[in-house]
Amino acid sequence: MTGKNRVLIFRLNDSLRSQTKAMRPVTVSPDGGRRSITSLESSILRLSDFQLIDALALEQLLESSHEQCQLIEAHFSSADHPLAGNDQRSPHLPGALQMHPSYLEAGTDRSKYYPNYDHPSDGNLLPDHELTLALENVGIFPDTLVVVYGTDPDGSMAAARLTWALLYAGVQRVRFLDGGIRSWITHGNETSPLIEIAGTTPNPLQSPSAEWQIRSEFLATTDEVSRLNSSHGKLIDVRRRDEWDGTNPNQYSFFSKAGHIPSAEYQGDWKNLVDQNSDKIGPLLDSVAQRWRDQGILDANVASGKRSLIFYCGTGWRSSIAFLVALSLGLRAKNYDDGFYGWSWDEENEIVYGETTRALR
Repeated sequence: MTGKNRVLIFRLNDSLRSQTKAMRPVTVSPDGGRRSITSLESSILRLSDFQLIDALALEQLLESSHEQCQLIEAHFSSADHPLAGNDQRSPHLPGALQMHPSYLEAGTDRSKYYPNYDHPSDGNLLPDHELTLALENVGIFPDTLVVVYGTDPDGSMAAARLTWALLYAGVQRVRFLDGGIRSWITHGNETSPLIEIAGTTPNPLQSPSAEWQIRSEFLATTDEVSRLNSSHGKLIDVRRRDEWDGTNPNQYSFFSKAGHIPSAEYQGDWKNLVDQNSDKIGPLLDSVAQRWRDQGILDANVASGKRSLIFYCGTGWRSSIAFLVALSLGLRAKNYDDGFYGWSWDEENEIVYGETTRALR
């Protein structure tokens, strides 16, 4: 399949635009009054460069075609595929390009794909220059319209990781298919047994040709987290409870430390951000906003945009879901890419175990 064949074409026509509603930011009154939030009644929620779309909206987009669009399938198992050929074991959206999230961490070096990390930097995004080059090598440029979707299991997590990376890199229009391949099939749409795999370009480019604007406001560094105070933002942990309290140091095969960062607040396991029946985040937006308000995470300063929410997990994958949820709610958000892996790597960084705080030695 050629690059031209995998590119799908569409344009938002007038009838579809009439279905598009602007997302209103969440508002919280100082006296704790009820917030205002737009529900997911429309097919598309518009928010800057990012849109959450459903299968109906994507179908309509693909049927009215005048503008180039790249479909990206986020899938863990692509790390096991040969460097050439097609995956015919699972259904795919026609014309999609399959991309392992680690493609934007290690490029074509599959020996370093998750979970083959030896150092926290192995799980970070590529340096900006290499990141944009990796995107151009699969036909993605700043003005490319990209739709990302996930596959089972936990497809929303891998798709969210890629979506966050695309937004950080400066791709100006990124869409997230809520519910992934499951929602597409449930809606009765056609699939294909064929898929191309990112990182198989015979003659890759040597340097980026486009002008990229990196969105550094979407990424939090360890230095920023270590200096974080309440006036700048809130650090939110989205891992499992036993990772947070330090009782399970064996979540990952490549590091065995648990506990949490002293300044962090716990919102609960990231899976409470995703509807477990549909793998969608949209249907839970209202309830998540209410829970965050009850937990004190979504206060007036966060709702007004004065403070950012910085999300972290182990390596920045699960926290990408929380980042997209916050973005969909109209909040300022960042993803801490180093995650707890990077934080705990430095023995000078303090770690909290349950109710006890001590420096990790």
